Amino acid sequence: MKTQKHSKSGRAIRALAATLIGAALLSVAAGTAEAKGKYLYLQSANTASGKNSIVAYERTEGGGLETLAGSPFLTRGTGIDNNTNGKLGPNDNDSPIVLSGDGKRLFAVNGHTNTIAAFDILGDGSLRHVAGSPFASRGVGPVSLAITDDILLVANRNEDPHQLAALRGGATANYASFRIQNDGSLMHISTLSLTEGHKPTQILVSQRDERLLFGNEFLVDVDFDGEGNVSRQFGSEPAVKGRLHAMRLDSRGRLSSIDTAVLPETANPVPEVPSIPLGIWDHPEKNLLYVGFVTRNELGVYRYDSKGQLTFATAVPNSGQDICWLRVNHEGTRLYAVNNLPREDRQDEASTVTVFNISGKNAESPVEIDRVALPMPLGVFVNNRNAPQPNSTAFQLDIEPSGKYLCVLAQRIDQSGMNSSDAGNILHVLKIEQGGKLSVVMSRHLKQDGVHPSARPQGIVTLDS
Repeated sequence: MKTQKHSKSGRAIRALAATLIGAALLSVAAGTAEAKGKYLYLQSANTASGKNSIVAYERTEGGGLETLAGSPFLTRGTGIDNNTNGKLGPNDNDSPIVLSGDGKRLFAVNGHTNTIAAFDILGDGSLRHVAGSPFASRGVGPVSLAITDDILLVANRNEDPHQLAALRGGATANYASFRIQNDGSLMHISTLSLTEGHKPTQILVSQRDERLLFGNEFLVDVDFDGEGNVSRQFGSEPAVKGRLHAMRLDSRGRLSSIDTAVLPETANPVPEVPSIPLGIWDHPEKNLLYVGFVTRNELGVYRYDSKGQLTFATAVPNSGQDICWLRVNHEGTRLYAVNNLPREDRQDEASTVTVFNISGKNAESPVEIDRVALPMPLGVFVNNRNAPQPNSTAFQLDIEPSGKYLCVLAQRIDQSGMNSSDAGNILHVLKIEQGGKLSVVMSRHLKQDGVHPSARPQGIVTLDS
């Protein structure tokens, strides 16, 4: 009898093991296993109807990239077509794609079709739409996303040149909050509308307080040269304005405004174009918000208190031109800033990335320690300010979770019929050397990966799982 008991017990254990192994194999075959690997995702922003997509890569040793099977993954929406020969605004944004905190989902904007695509990240890093995706963004022209716990935040910019009725008064820009349901679907919670024509480029969750949010609002709608074909004025009157916006989420995920701050004038005498922000990021250990003072080529620093009230601390010099998007490393010791344009007085030919020391006492007074030029500017064209500009210029960036590499996404800016080249959309990978300085490892043309030359790719995130 004892032998029989052991025999039955053994059979039961073997049967259970077989069941578990079978379930695991089925899970992997169905693509539902948790992702295990190192991945990079960027958004093509394809302007053909329904052809916006996420391009996915596996990150390999030494900063290399290999395209994932099935990539690109359609978002079931359309990207914004900024065929205005470089007009400021429609493409000036940050974080249009984001990952959930557990790395199991990816969310992306469809800027022209006013929706948010929601994906499960599968075991091999590939993407699958959650049921019901994409979801209405509850505004016009979504450009920026952020996540805190199970809340997704959206900045709806309303500056799509192909949704002019909304842009010219039919709608207002806003911030919106959504509950991320267990299945990944989105349930709208609240909307905070903006007045006086303010338009957000970015929404950011404080690393110090998960219920505190910061918005960056930036509007440039001016006919710089008076010729119309080069610069297109979207509104009825010229407008140049910008501000920072502090907001809070309550326990139910509803948005409310705390504070707004117009940037101080740091130039004397004050130039015709005011000081405005483009690009924000915060310090992981101190109540500090860093801001790109884009029209001053300066890095701004703000303190904020427990209530979210902002106080200007300082602005420090930046050797690049048109400082825009920012990232801070996990240790809070280095800040990386993308400079969109070359700086003539420094004989630049391309976009640059500057590195600031923000460790210790330098957190409130950053010190620039490095600057690197990105390769392949690919010639010049005349932009909407009637000035020469490289055809390929840098936009968003991301620091890999390991902290070893910085990835920078560059766009083919000249989308006019005069540009016959299909190059310009490029992903640059830079190694972060000891001390935080940078060296270029590789530059990858994105046409080979399914990014159409007429698109201007937006957003980049990296995942280690």
